[in-house]
Amino acid sequence: MALFVYNSLTRRKEEFVPLEPGRVLMYVCGPTVYDYTHIGHAKLYVSMDVVLRYLRYLGYKVRYVQNITDVGHLTDDADAGEDKIEKRAAQERVEPMELAETYTREYFWAMDALNVTRPDISPRASGHVIEQIEMVKALLAKGHAYEANGSVYFDVTSYPAYGKLSGRKVEEQEAGARVEVLPEKRHPADFALWKRAEPGHILRWPSPWGEGYPGWHVECAAMAQKYLGKTFDIHGGGLENIFPHNECEVAQSEAAHGVPFARYWLHAHQEPLRPIRTGGYTFLHPHQPLSGHH
Repeated sequence: MALFVYNSLTRRKEEFVPLEPGRVLMYVCGPTVYDYTHIGHAKLYVSMDVVLRYLRYLGYKVRYVQNITDVGHLTDDADAGEDKIEKRAAQERVEPMELAETYTREYFWAMDALNVTRPDISPRASGHVIEQIEMVKALLAKGHAYEANGSVYFDVTSYPAYGKLSGRKVEEQEAGARVEVLPEKRHPADFALWKRAEPGHILRWPSPWGEGYPGWHVECAAMAQKYLGKTFDIHGGGLENIFPHNECEVAQSEAAHGVPFARYWLHAHQEPLRPIRTGGYTFLHPHQPLSGHH
């Protein structure tokens, strides 16, 4: 039986054909473990679990990888602000890794309660810094990145296909519209591969560019490559992460390796489902606002 999926990369429904007959390699962006799991997480991971279970029902042998982000995700979701783990750890007066352990356990407890299948591999970003540094070094060697004041940025002008997943063109993006543009960047759309650790920053590692920590986008790319290869079948995630996170994953991976990254991109809306009651039945709708009249 043929299986058809909506591929966010091509923006059309197409037949799913894995790279290797009978085997599927699947990666889904996992949570940043700085707070409790919420209903948006449930919406995403239940959706991805349905995909996983159906693939296995069809007889595919699936390797399912879902990461845990425990470093590098900044509060503005780009290249500025505080590390979300560090910020919350300071508020709770605990070690950052203590906080990450607490909310990682809570996340898996919540998913188990929903009967969501656990991933085959749950790599942590903090445990794969070496792989991330190696990817940054490869991008520098190929002219797709540059060092600036102890940080390393991806040069979007070196990769003409940047924007192919999200449909956003670099020349159409308004500099500084969402976050303040860092003056050390050559282009406002350039994104961090490695960030210099400021004094007092706890989560830091030695690197060829000084002590720092990886950029959020390079983490998923490096972990996906380690466990699934340079090209794999399915990459899943939340619709709101298409840009910048998934877009940057594609750019740095394909620039580093010269081959396609994920072949099928499956995205789920993380907005909580809204109950609509009509004709004696209750429906769940992602866009209908709640009101006292439903």
